[in-house]
Amino acid sequence: MGVKKDGAATRLFTPGFAAVTAAQALSLLGMEILQFVLPLHLLALTGSGALYGAVIALGNVPYLVLAPIGGVVADRTRKRAVMAACDLVLAAALLGYLALSGTPALVPATVGVLMGAFAAQALYQPCMQSAVPRLVAPERLEQAVAVTNQVGMLTGMGGPVVGGLVYGFLGLGPLTAAAAACFAASGAVVLALVRVPYEPPARTAGALATVRGDLAEALAFLRVRPTMWRVIMAATLVNLFGSSFFNVGSSYVVTQTLGLSSQLLGALQATLAVGGLVGGAVVALRPGGLGLRSVPALLGSAAAGIAAIALVLAAPLPPLGAYAGLVACYLVSMALCAALSIVVTSHLQREAPETLTGKVMALAVMLANLVTPLGQAVYGAAFDLVPAWAVAILAAAAPAAGAVWLRRAVCPPRP
Repeated sequence: MGVKKDGAATRLFTPGFAAVTAAQALSLLGMEILQFVLPLHLLALTGSGALYGAVIALGNVPYLVLAPIGGVVADRTRKRAVMAACDLVLAAALLGYLALSGTPALVPATVGVLMGAFAAQALYQPCMQSAVPRLVAPERLEQAVAVTNQVGMLTGMGGPVVGGLVYGFLGLGPLTAAAAACFAASGAVVLALVRVPYEPPARTAGALATVRGDLAEALAFLRVRPTMWRVIMAATLVNLFGSSFFNVGSSYVVTQTLGLSSQLLGALQATLAVGGLVGGAVVALRPGGLGLRSVPALLGSAAAGIAAIALVLAAPLPPLGAYAGLVACYLVSMALCAALSIVVTSHLQREAPETLTGKVMALAVMLANLVTPLGQAVYGAAFDLVPAWAVAILAAAAPAAGAVWLRRAVCPPRP
């Protein structure tokens, strides 16, 4: 595994994990800036909302296509080389984009860089996720996953803030150069400091046959472990009904149902990020305190938090009173969802064999990402048909049922 069991090596921030964490922070910061500013610059130049939405949608296509392949790559190649290559290619792509930004090729350049960025993430993330169990002791894995989750939350908050401020004051050039520098620095950290134990697996067929065989092997592994399938479905339910509700419902509820300002909407969105940080901190500060048996309770509690949102919206409260209730509910619900995600991720990483970790994680992430647009579309239509509190009840009902279903598998009744 690459991590010894002596006292010194059981610390959380081993040199390898510290290096991976630093590289992840730099790479994700560059990614957040890129994804926020490039479409925004295109919108500012063209004023076309349709073009803005189409560019973002096209950028997501490579991720959905390459996610399962990324799992195969993570398990069959040197993770360090793949991570460094993704970062350095993106740094070069941004410099190329900067050279084309003042030409008629701006639109295809924007689409190309965004698609390249999402494709790189489809390869980068499985490598990083499957590297973590090899860089920390097993008893530290849950904490390590919490730390990587915190890094993602912080960069998700900081990237758009930094991007928006710098873009507003300095324009596109300095910001694009800064994002390229983040990717280049991440690649340098990976090459210089990251060492992930690696034994090349045997390959007896061509590339396409190898990919098909590896994915079939991962699916066969999961088929005989129904508990792992149920855990993956729990995370999927959170994305389908929870995350989609928060993403779509926040804007509608604050601006349409309550008639409040976009500034208050931004503050409510920030509450989601704070809730995610709180949930990650709770897991990190209680190593081993939340295991697989806690997943049904976490899922059920998250459902209860969304149900509380329905009660707030149905109550005869003034707009600001309802808003205050939403802030409290959002904070608690997101903290529970974040804790659930960390526990599920660490369980999958711990239980999957080393040769299948990347593929299992890629399949889980792909499933969660595939259902998110479906949930967003359903909620968008639902808000036009029924009151907001009724939509919140719908969002709470499915995770609650899922918690009962999952509890039978991970917490069977004692004889």
